[in-house]
Amino acid sequence: MGKRKKGRPAPTPAHGQEPVVQPVVDATDESPADAAPDTAPESTPAASVEPTVEPTVEPTVEPTVEPTAEPTPAPEPTPEPTPEPAAGQAEVAPASSLAAAADDDPAESAGPAAPETGTSRVPVEGRAAWTRLVRMSRPRATRANVLGALLAVLLGAGIAAQVQLTNQRGLDELSQTDLVRVLDDISLRSSRLDQQVRELEATRDRLKNGTGTAAEALEQAQKRVDTLGILAGTLAAKGPGITLRISDPTNAVTGPIVLDIIQELRDAGAESIDVGGVRVVASSFVGDRDGEILVDGVQVPRPLVIKVIGDSKTLSSAMTIPGGIVESVRQKGAEATVTESSLVEITSMHRPTEMTHAKPVE
Repeated sequence: MGKRKKGRPAPTPAHGQEPVVQPVVDATDESPADAAPDTAPESTPAASVEPTVEPTVEPTVEPTVEPTAEPTPAPEPTPEPTPEPAAGQAEVAPASSLAAAADDDPAESAGPAAPETGTSRVPVEGRAAWTRLVRMSRPRATRANVLGALLAVLLGAGIAAQVQLTNQRGLDELSQTDLVRVLDDISLRSSRLDQQVRELEATRDRLKNGTGTAAEALEQAQKRVDTLGILAGTLAAKGPGITLRISDPTNAVTGPIVLDIIQELRDAGAESIDVGGVRVVASSFVGDRDGEILVDGVQVPRPLVIKVIGDSKTLSSAMTIPGGIVESVRQKGAEATVTESSLVEITSMHRPTEMTHAKPVE
């Protein structure tokens, strides 16, 4: 059944003409569900028109309007067009459409939403990212993590052991060339010492037998005094040898390292040693104070210069041998250079101390 628009009066028949009632049919048929609530309130205006119609006259329908419309499919969710209101009447939307709109968009029915700024979600997303990062950075006691930690520990121990072995490697790890050079140095030193022993024994025999003269005896005595004076550091010395220069900008070379250098030089046959202008003798000591090196209590300047008198080849080989002094100093971050020379002069002297308890045996 079609709906009659509100506020439009029924047409008045002309004089001598039977009144004709034309039912108003909307352009779009409504579903029974939508038409049900509207038929009840519109029954009252229709009753006011019925007294003007004779009971014998049947209502006619215009040809353009089909009295029996076929059922149409359910309306789409989009709002249906509403009929134009009459003059002086406000446009009223159907209650069903308002209800559907309220159900579809509850946010609009509640009121206008606050404008969304471009940075409103940034703090939330940032906190979420930091939360995920903290969660991922937490250590997990998984098999892979335990295995990785174990491998890292083993690798570190292996590297430390390799470094220690490199620093403390001995003759077993030297190449054949280095071993031959060391053997030659030892043989040369042994031959020189044997020669000195033979000369001294021959001199002793001549003096005992009385075959030598007084001048020869005096000469031998003077040589003995000179030798003892050089060893005691009471006389200046000159001869072939080497000069060891150590540049140490970080002061990594300390007193114990200098003491090791002196011991290596003595083992290589050094006859006289001067460290930074201080004569080194059997009673000399080396120490540290405020990052500086002290020899017999005297501070030596940097870069450190060590003069040595002895066989230059043997001394140089002892310093530059793999795993020797030069390599050890370079591992500390310093630089060591060895210069061989045919003439090295040592002018520094050691002040002898008087013997209080020791006396010569007659």
